[in-house]
Amino acid sequence: MSPSVKPEALFPAPTELQSNRLARLDTQLRGSIANLNLSWVADMGIVAIPACLREAGDETLPFEARDLILIVLGNTLRKAGFREHPDARNNLVLPVLLQALDGKEPRVRRSAAFAARFVDDARLVPPLQPLLGGPDFVQEQAVLALGTSGREMEVLPIAKLFFETSSGKFRYSCLCSLATMCLRHGVDVASVLQQNAGSFGEKNLSNVESVRGRFVEFKIITALVRELSSSAATPRREADEKLHKLTGKQVPFDPAGDEAARARGIEEWQNYFLKDYWLVPPSSKS
Repeated sequence: MSPSVKPEALFPAPTELQSNRLARLDTQLRGSIANLNLSWVADMGIVAIPACLREAGDETLPFEARDLILIVLGNTLRKAGFREHPDARNNLVLPVLLQALDGKEPRVRRSAAFAARFVDDARLVPPLQPLLGGPDFVQEQAVLALGTSGREMEVLPIAKLFFETSSGKFRYSCLCSLATMCLRHGVDVASVLQQNAGSFGEKNLSNVESVRGRFVEFKIITALVRELSSSAATPRREADEKLHKLTGKQVPFDPAGDEAARARGIEEWQNYFLKDYWLVPPSSKS
């Protein structure tokens, strides 16, 4: 995109009150940030993204302030549902994230990786990959960000981290990352695990097979989740019923509802399969 294109040209304009508050953001970031609460920025959603981008890309800010504003940017992108609709606006967000991901300060790289979780763009993959070998707090955010933008090539390094770690929290993050690739991009995680089973070491073979089995089931689930967006009500209803039988979970999804209501139901199903689903033990086979 031409450098002459300004972020404001692709984002909704804030109200006068919002604009006045955002105009004070730079001054606040250059003062004491010890108790600075910027949750109001994320609450504005998409209209606040241009202001966040300006501040996050300003290398004259102290790194503590850049660390904070990158987290705020990530929360704002999440509030705006930015990754659900990747478009030309990615070209305005990417340079800021790429610059921060390559920064010298680990906390800035960590926060940039956090923000990258809410942008779906394959161009983020190369700078995120080296962060898998970084400090724990950077590594975990990179794993989750690769779940959003990664594809088949990212399955193996994340799966290896899953089997190597002794941290239950980090193991859960790895599972969520792999599940995100599968659900968002149709990545066949089970197939990659099967093809590379020998690379995890003999002691992990049974665990690899167990995880592979869960992703075989998850592949079926992702197909049903896609059916929820069908143009016809009948396949939407059948998919919802099958998901309920498979999980025992009842999500408020009306196959005959309007598009906005169905979208909310689909989002709730997706959130369940990207988080709580992995906390439930796999169903026993008879």
